[in-house]
Amino acid sequence: MYGLNETPPLSVTVTAASQWFFVTLSSSLVVPLAIGEMYGLHASQLSQFVQQTFFFIGLVSLLQILFGHRLPITEGPAGMWWGIFVILANLGMAAGQAPREIAQSLELGLIVAGIMLIILGATGFIEKIEKIFTPLVSGSYLVLLAASLSGPVVKGMLGIDYFSPGSGVQPALAAVSLGLVFFTFVMIRSRFKYIRSFAILISMVVGWLIYLATGWIKPLQEAGALFSLPKLFFWGPPVLHVGTILTSLITALILLTNLIASIAVVSQVVGVRPQEENYRRGGIMTGVAHILSGVGGIVGLVPLSIAAGVIQVSRIASRLPFIVGSVMMMLLGILPPVSRILAGLPSPVGYAVMFVTFTQLLGFGLRDFGRVILDERKILIVGFGLLGGIGLMFVPPEALRSLPPIFSNLFGNGLVMGVLLVIFMEQVVMRQKS
Repeated sequence: MYGLNETPPLSVTVTAASQWFFVTLSSSLVVPLAIGEMYGLHASQLSQFVQQTFFFIGLVSLLQILFGHRLPITEGPAGMWWGIFVILANLGMAAGQAPREIAQSLELGLIVAGIMLIILGATGFIEKIEKIFTPLVSGSYLVLLAASLSGPVVKGMLGIDYFSPGSGVQPALAAVSLGLVFFTFVMIRSRFKYIRSFAILISMVVGWLIYLATGWIKPLQEAGALFSLPKLFFWGPPVLHVGTILTSLITALILLTNLIASIAVVSQVVGVRPQEENYRRGGIMTGVAHILSGVGGIVGLVPLSIAAGVIQVSRIASRLPFIVGSVMMMLLGILPPVSRILAGLPSPVGYAVMFVTFTQLLGFGLRDFGRVILDERKILIVGFGLLGGIGLMFVPPEALRSLPPIFSNLFGNGLVMGVLLVIFMEQVVMRQKS
């Protein structure tokens, strides 16, 4: 209904901004909570860490849409960086290293990786990578992304681990989640355009009210001051660790595929053709995001392809609501009382709504495959990448612990490995002559 440069009415802008805000909140809340608990933060420290994450997500999203790729793509903690934090924590603690020291080395690793990304973006290296993102690569990326996220999303919808770690499926929570999914699908097909546009937001509010009425809301943490700025170097002064630096550089290089794919799929949804400048600026600003992540001590931030699903459902691509939603995320990060309340969004509700947006991502991947004729060569390329990537998703993490951290993290990420396998098959093994 509204293109990138169009200005919706005030009521639509406010509602769409709120929708962006809650989608970003629900898709990013789990990571800082999990990392904070793993690294031994107590309640007040964990609350501060979550607030820091929200603030920098809003700041980087704002920088990207104003000065970077200039598309409404929400930022969030990268799954690969999440894996790096987990793997290095396990390896470090097994070697007798304090969790805080591990996090301090990751602060420096993120900063160095960010500097590398800025250099690659400024020198035009990212445009060269973009040329290998054919429909086979982008389609495989989206299918693998939906597959990799389907497990955690369905697990969250079923209420597993919601009330206590190790708890099984909660039938009542699962029933509500399934009801929200079908409720959202019905609203998406509504003949009323405003209901279609704000189906995600309506479902979140309805789900939250159900949890309030049934008493399933978790107790809220006590809020401290009314206002607090982010803490620089949350874990302490950065610490040099050569292994962490090398791991961080390789991780950031691989995550360029995430940036390129996100720009490509969102551009397709909003109906624009991405230019080299979009990739260059997006790469530079992703480098800035990594530096800010290191300075803030949070998990590295990257553009999330889930934005394409949100735009497809809402039919609102305007930059203005996204800018307002990003500012709201920043305010959430500096207002502890507000953060305390909104962080209480029930995770099964967020997962149920995310399930709907992920079905859109899977559809985009299948649509990319439909843009080419799937002859024998292309079927072999796609089949090899998808089968290899999805297969690696089922390999137990403990089976990879004997490998060096770089390889255990790489082979433990079926999404990245699947995309790399498709690129390798298409550009090297089964490369067509010009």
